[in-house]
Amino acid sequence: MRTRISLAAIPALGLAALLAAPAHAEFYSIDDPADAKASLTDVYGIEANHGSDNVLVKVRFNELMRSSAAGVSVFFDTDRDARGPEYVLSSGLGDGTDYVLTEADGWRGSDERVSCDYVARPKWGQEVFRAVLSRACFDRVPSLRISVKMVDQADGSHPVRDWAPKRKRWTLPIATGLRA
Repeated sequence: MRTRISLAAIPALGLAALLAAPAHAEFYSIDDPADAKASLTDVYGIEANHGSDNVLVKVRFNELMRSSAAGVSVFFDTDRDARGPEYVLSSGLGDGTDYVLTEADGWRGSDERVSCDYVARPKWGQEVFRAVLSRACFDRVPSLRISVKMVDQADGSHPVRDWAPKRKRWTLPIATGLRA
């Protein structure tokens, strides 16, 4: 008898969990093809979690090295009616580099720093760049879109660029969720 009750409870609990789940996307993930073969820092994917307090962005790479000359820019679109990004988080991917969140000037950063709480850093052993930004940085918008650009100046002759999802293209809108 106990077996029947516990087996019958599993579908009921699963149905309750589905009904209680938020009706909006809070997590986004996309793979990027190996399309920057001239650079070890080829972008392999993006993960984003737009939580109730923070926006967490992870950019995955083929290989990150402490001696990297590459940099990454994470663009944020918070106003779909305006063309281009409103904010950009820029960082080097090598040891000792810094990061900054600025208002965007087209598809570039500007001198207009955004004053809010955020932290970003490469994790070389995990081949990921991780950034956590307060939602206050984006005026607590209900959804945002992301685009990522990596530039590697390794050989000095020409920069290698890699965009995800594609050049000057956005992820799907990522609505705010429960936690990030």
